[in-house]
Amino acid sequence: MQRLNLTIRRGATIALPIRVESSELAYAQITAIQRTAPVSITATAHGVPDGWRAAVANAVGLTELNAENNPPKDAELRLVTRVDADTIEFNSVNAAGYRKAHVASTGQLVFYKPVDLSLYIGARMECKDRVGGTRLALFATPATVTDTTNGALELDTSNDTLWLRLTDEEAEAIDFDKCVFDIELLRANGDVEPICTADSVLTVLPEVTTAE
Repeated sequence: MQRLNLTIRRGATIALPIRVESSELAYAQITAIQRTAPVSITATAHGVPDGWRAAVANAVGLTELNAENNPPKDAELRLVTRVDADTIEFNSVNAAGYRKAHVASTGQLVFYKPVDLSLYIGARMECKDRVGGTRLALFATPATVTDTTNGALELDTSNDTLWLRLTDEEAEAIDFDKCVFDIELLRANGDVEPICTADSVLTVLPEVTTAE
């Protein structure tokens, strides 16, 4: 289960995408890796959503991208920029100086499949001062909880994404700088399924003010 680290800014309008990974790994065969900045990876019909996380395994020649572990550990997954259905980039990786070229059609893109959010009716995110501690805030989809909420969660089934949405007034009212949180998905039959560890962290940056 993934440990999330999210950041928002106090007093700003918030529309923060949260990618919901399942526990099932997917593998897309790599056809080419370009020594470019950022590195470009071609894998036909890779199926990796934009903003997702993935790792490279078993590439020959250009081996610097390979994860040390197979399957890769959480820290070895990199943020993906989806270029098209067959190409992704790792914006954080400059491969222009890599010495050896990639041996064509070797290696796999490895990533956790998205959770099918269409199976759920809502979600809730509970923020606490510590794991098992006092609640500081609750964000949830409308009409799925009876408690007062501090902002909304939205299920975006077409993009495999959960959105944290706060108005500027709601973000202004947040009175903590950092908290731990967990997120649970809600089924129509009442089942509740966590999608991240309870020690996931939300950081609230100071409000940006403009001097008059």
